[in-house]
Amino acid sequence: MPSSWQVSLAQLAGLIVLLPFTVTYLHLYYYTNIQNEYCFVGPHTSLISGKNYNAESSDSIIDSSAVVDNEILTSKSPGGSMQVDVSQLFGIYTPQQNQKRSKSKKNDRRQFHQTYASAVSSSRWGWPSITQISDMVSSPTSQLSHKNGSKNLHQPIGGNSIAFVETKESRKWCIESSSLGERAQWCSTEFTNELDKRTIYLYPPSGAYTKQQSPQSSASSSLSLPTTIYITCPTPTLQKQPPPKKTRHNEQLFRENKNILFLIRHPATVLLLLFNMGLAFHYWNQRVNPSLVCKQYSKIVDGHEWWRGFTGATAHFEPLHIGFNMMSLHTLGKELEGEYGSINFFLYNVTLVVMTTIVMMGMVYGRIRWYQRQNNDSKILQLRETSSVGYSGVLFAWMVISTLERKQPTCPVPFFNDVCFSTYSFGQLKFNIAPVVSLFMAQFIMPRVSFMGHLAGIICGFGLHWGWPPIELGSANVLIGGVFLLGNLFWRRGVVPVVPLTPPDDNDHDDDNQLLSLLLESGQDGIDGILMSMPGSGDVENGNNALDRDSTTSTSDPFARGKAKKKEREMEEMRRKHKTVESIRNLIGLVTVLSFLFFDWMSSIALSQCILLAYFIFGTRSSFIVWACTQAKVANDMISPEKQRCGMIWRGYVMSCVLAIVVDGMSVAGWIQLQTFISSEKTTLLFGLVPSLLFMLLRIAINILGMVIASKILHDMGQVSYISGGIFVRVFSRVLTCSKAIGDGVFLSQRPLWTAFEGRGIRLGGGELLARISRSRSS
Repeated sequence: MPSSWQVSLAQLAGLIVLLPFTVTYLHLYYYTNIQNEYCFVGPHTSLISGKNYNAESSDSIIDSSAVVDNEILTSKSPGGSMQVDVSQLFGIYTPQQNQKRSKSKKNDRRQFHQTYASAVSSSRWGWPSITQISDMVSSPTSQLSHKNGSKNLHQPIGGNSIAFVETKESRKWCIESSSLGERAQWCSTEFTNELDKRTIYLYPPSGAYTKQQSPQSSASSSLSLPTTIYITCPTPTLQKQPPPKKTRHNEQLFRENKNILFLIRHPATVLLLLFNMGLAFHYWNQRVNPSLVCKQYSKIVDGHEWWRGFTGATAHFEPLHIGFNMMSLHTLGKELEGEYGSINFFLYNVTLVVMTTIVMMGMVYGRIRWYQRQNNDSKILQLRETSSVGYSGVLFAWMVISTLERKQPTCPVPFFNDVCFSTYSFGQLKFNIAPVVSLFMAQFIMPRVSFMGHLAGIICGFGLHWGWPPIELGSANVLIGGVFLLGNLFWRRGVVPVVPLTPPDDNDHDDDNQLLSLLLESGQDGIDGILMSMPGSGDVENGNNALDRDSTTSTSDPFARGKAKKKEREMEEMRRKHKTVESIRNLIGLVTVLSFLFFDWMSSIALSQCILLAYFIFGTRSSFIVWACTQAKVANDMISPEKQRCGMIWRGYVMSCVLAIVVDGMSVAGWIQLQTFISSEKTTLLFGLVPSLLFMLLRIAINILGMVIASKILHDMGQVSYISGGIFVRVFSRVLTCSKAIGDGVFLSQRPLWTAFEGRGIRLGGGELLARISRSRSS
């Protein structure tokens, strides 16, 4: 029977690891295998080492990294040297027909033409994040088409294709290439089943395809080509059932439902629609006051309620407001989600929520500074207290992107179809004045709309289309955690506002005052100094602050000895907690260093681990300051600022850790589903899929351990209240309760902080009372 902490661990892992992994895997499977019927061609790499199998063959490429690194291969021949780029063979292959395969044999044995050639770069390293994977495979009209110089992903390029070859002797699938300087062919194993007219060959079989010796190619070829390549295609490859009879019932059964297709092919848009409408219903049903969730400068900047950036952007309190915004989201999502991919489109929406809030607060701050110079207090108060809600800022950003991607001029003025504006290009940058015109039109028609909120969306939309921030820096697990960390370190800097009232005297042997003085005077070395000064760690001399315990331990007073033992146990408990936290911090640091060997250096999964390490370092230091001051019996009102700062740091760590683990699980799903395509896109993979998966599982386990420590510290310091609630507790309540249960089960102290019957006391019911009675009787 599993214990309670083991059940909590299973629930936590299922919530933040298995659920994102499953959803991402199913989405990628549907997108690549069912919706687009992609076949991926790449090098035949090892699951353990990540290197090319062709390096083991004598007649293959000498250096296996030459295939993956996209280098120009040179082989000497009697006529000179021939250069060939083998990676031109790798990439995405799609069926010849764009329409969905029917159940008849009419589309049997279709050819798969290469529609995207891998364009690797020497700067890439390691396994990618889910955002990089989605950017590589889910951008048919933007990123991928720009790489290939074509306008349509389904337009054949190069001259490479996968075809079904059938002769009297054999039947097999072969990939044929004419773009490598000579005609080359790699084929699958032959089909051994007997000829069956009912057999439909749906897709090429996945696996290793070996190079064939064709009569046209001479034995002394001037090219050195790989002996094997790897192909991954949808399954099943064969269908032996006869096609269904064409009846009216079957036609209605297989008729495509546009609403269901929209739900399946635009999951990010559907999720955002449901989330916004669900919150609107919740706020209406609970009669929530808009001032509790709105964006307000005084609350966000002065009150440090940064969560209002999310609650304000997703709050709607009027039917027309939610109606117009959701119709716009439906239209823009239907247009743009296919270009950016569902995963990146959703993450970009989260990024835009943060970016629009920061830009909006920056513009309000600028206007406040302007009115401060003019001594206009009424305007300053109005700017500080102005509230705004709604998803319009994010929608204006997507409207800018849609306008810049549109080839036709944009007409933003209603009922004036002749007032249109074209897009102008300045190198790689594009600009169109139409979104700005729409902003003024909206302000003219509805004066209550937030001008600065919509203007912030326009600014962020131009920045996003111009490539800033990059998708890896703008990913939720990097941007949210990074902004929260910088805000805690530089914006809300809290320190313990206490100093010794009187300098410690040479004859002063108060351990509490000595510990506090050592902490405040030693600066960053105060923690190590306190640990060295604790009982059992040896005497430490720090000028006049040497701790003298001889007078306490040598006394014969049992009450003093009991007090000294109690203090020693408390010190030992503090040392034990600090040692445990430091050990986990070292593990997180080791995992962070190894992440740069396994993953892409600039990927979000590597950058997010650096943020977690920074959180844990500052959280450990802040926690020990609070512990030391609590042990020194400093007044609670004096250390409350540092307690609040410590709580903010650990809450930020829990939030960032959950986001990092979720993205890690999504990245693992992408690795498993698209391993062949990743090996053709990445320049260097030091480790294969299996070691990378094992390391990722280890990293997730260590991050969960750190989250358990953070949750336990928050609960012990009283920074989590399930009664009063709060946005943090409401969102992460399940994570906090499971983490606390795991911490109580794993890190529960086995040594009590108190001992029964210790200290000053009198003996009861013993010989002293009998002796008094006998003496009274004798007298």
